[in-house]
Amino acid sequence: MNLKSLLLTSLVAGAAVGDSSSNVPSSCTIKPNTTATQQSDLDKYSGCETVVGNLTVSGSEIQTGALNGVKNLEGSLTIYNASNLVQFNADNLQNISHSLNLQLSTSLETASFNGLEEVDTIKMVALPKLRDFETNVKKANVVYISDTSLKTVHAFEELQKVRSFNLNNNKDLGNLESALESVEDGLEFSANGQDANVTFNDLKWANNITLRDVHRASFVSLKEVNSSLGFINNTIDSLNLSNLTSVGGSLSFVSNPNLTNINATNLQEVGGGFVIANNTRLFKVGGFPKLSKVGGAVSVVGNFSYLDLDSLNSVKGGGDFETHSGNFSCSSLKSLQSKGGIKGDSFICKNGAQSTSIKMSSKSSSGGKSSSKTESKSKSGDKSNKDKNSSDKFTRSASGSQSGGDSGSKSTASNDGDQSKGMAAAQFAPAGSLTGALAVLAAFFL
Repeated sequence: MNLKSLLLTSLVAGAAVGDSSSNVPSSCTIKPNTTATQQSDLDKYSGCETVVGNLTVSGSEIQTGALNGVKNLEGSLTIYNASNLVQFNADNLQNISHSLNLQLSTSLETASFNGLEEVDTIKMVALPKLRDFETNVKKANVVYISDTSLKTVHAFEELQKVRSFNLNNNKDLGNLESALESVEDGLEFSANGQDANVTFNDLKWANNITLRDVHRASFVSLKEVNSSLGFINNTIDSLNLSNLTSVGGSLSFVSNPNLTNINATNLQEVGGGFVIANNTRLFKVGGFPKLSKVGGAVSVVGNFSYLDLDSLNSVKGGGDFETHSGNFSCSSLKSLQSKGGIKGDSFICKNGAQSTSIKMSSKSSSGGKSSSKTESKSKSGDKSNKDKNSSDKFTRSASGSQSGGDSGSKSTASNDGDQSKGMAAAQFAPAGSLTGALAVLAAFFL
């Protein structure tokens, strides 16, 4: 009987210790649906080291706000539609268990959280006057910053690991230096300042990376990308990806008009589509000496006179190689295709002097056998009205090739001078948004 009483007492004591909020006075617990509309509402918590609940600051009365004394917030801090709030600081705050949300506060110019080290999510949206944001964050899962007037971000110098990191539409943002080492989901930097410079020199691994509208970018330690890696519509003149060994999904360099050099000397495999297109100053494509396998289609379109893909021996999708230069030879690529190295139903190789189109038809049988017929033409002056059909058939062919199956469909590619230009323009014209650009690329990766 005494033993049972002792065990019961121990369990009760343990439960009391385990409930951290039981040690927080009721005056430091925020009631549901409570909103701070003036500084006096925030001063109620100045004597609390820990506050439990979700704290919301909103309304038109508060102009300068401060959360003094509080070190830990077990909940979220939200500043929402505080229309006249110009400045807010919570420099003593070290930990927010859930989210820091700053949204739709059109007068906010400064937000200071110098002591903040841990937070699950930072979300800052529609803060058109915000020019100064400071934290000392070392742990976070999600960072999303959009539509601010930030010029530089001195907030993530010690943040090494995140699930998602997205900065977009911050029109004055010119520089970002990050200590990130890994990104579990996606890294996106797009539509920020025209001369934006981004530095991710500690980044070794990421699932997805998309850069758009960037002037300079540095990824000197990047080794692996699990899914897609894309550089779209940037003014970058050179890319150093010399430590990159593999991309699990698509790899794309599209509409970068100043790009003259890509260094990916250790890249061996691309799991999805591989696209280099509409980079008008990229006359020599020689930065992929070890690339041997591509799991989707390959498309290289531009003004190149030199293309070194000599190690490439397996392309599961189709091949599209088109240049305005008349000095480029298609012989090595045609040889690769004829030996079965390019397995897709569509193959096009065209230079400024002549064009080569391969028409292939395949039929599936119940036994999995197929027969093919190949035709070649080299008349640059031929005319055709089948641009859209050719593009659609190429897309279907690439899709079938990547999946490893033979759908039994027929595919035809015609590429005289006028038609090829039309196809290239339709496929690689810069899109008005990142989603649009990726949709254009999707035609080659499906």
